[in-house]
Amino acid sequence: MTLKELIMQVSFDELLPCLKEREAENDKDFYLFREAYDRLRNMEPDLGYKGTVRVEWCGDEEDRWISVSNMHDADWEQCLSKEIAVAEDVHLRLEELAMYCLWEITFYGFSPEEQSKTFDRMLGRVKPQNRYEIALDRLEESIWKHQNPRRLRSRGPYGIRLIELEFPLKWGDNRMNRSKRKRKYRQEQRREYLKRMSRRLELVESLSVPESSFNRSDVEFMLTVDYGREWNFHAVTHGHEGRLAYIAESMAKYQKLDLDMYNHAIVCVHYPSLYPLETAEIREFEDFIRSHLKYKEIRLGIIVMPDDNREVEVQLLLSKLKA
Repeated sequence: MTLKELIMQVSFDELLPCLKEREAENDKDFYLFREAYDRLRNMEPDLGYKGTVRVEWCGDEEDRWISVSNMHDADWEQCLSKEIAVAEDVHLRLEELAMYCLWEITFYGFSPEEQSKTFDRMLGRVKPQNRYEIALDRLEESIWKHQNPRRLRSRGPYGIRLIELEFPLKWGDNRMNRSKRKRKYRQEQRREYLKRMSRRLELVESLSVPESSFNRSDVEFMLTVDYGREWNFHAVTHGHEGRLAYIAESMAKYQKLDLDMYNHAIVCVHYPSLYPLETAEIREFEDFIRSHLKYKEIRLGIIVMPDDNREVEVQLLLSKLKA
């Protein structure tokens, strides 16, 4: 049985209980797995590609887990054509098998594009874009250069910073004096601040592009909010009908939020110019958003994308504003 044959036999709702058990500590964003599963179901496998997905036990008697291997050496269309080989001592229902395969193939991203971006970041192929990213890169360069012996430092492809391990390994901070522990703490705080501000600035700039109904003044407050979160939904409908209804279902059925943590929302709908949304569909989605979130402060906007991709995206940005 190929991976494609497996996922066509099992619906997402059938594997969802298994996924909830597997992801019991992170039960808020199952819509991402739903989108990925629907992408796989809509894709055509590369029938000219041959390969095997191996499912087997790993670990020792005290700590054993199911391992799914050979999922990251090919693209998703190629993985779909691979035969699934389950070890003789592994006994799984089809729903469990589909869940393990879905969990593994999404390990580096919930779409081929997201997976590619993850690999680019890991390999150092992404260059700093805004002032916060530049400052973060300079901080990382300083730490790498001044807090590691020269003999252990080297550079890999794309200038990626490498540190050679030195044996025996020294674990933890037990050997650090008080001054070094304080320095490390300050550096971690600085890292988190720069990452947070970089993403906030990126959001402000992306939401206020010329194709957007938002002005920069509408969204610039995000740079100073107490805290906030971002979610991105995609309509994986393999067509141009019911796209916002798909996203509304993702929000209502496959996402769990503690809405009391926030008091303000920005909802931005992205749709392609060649496959626009009907006005009635947008209004129905807006009514759903107001009913679903129940905040007094909800800013709704639209960005018309100049491309022919039929997929619709919705950004949900929740934040805590001072009273």
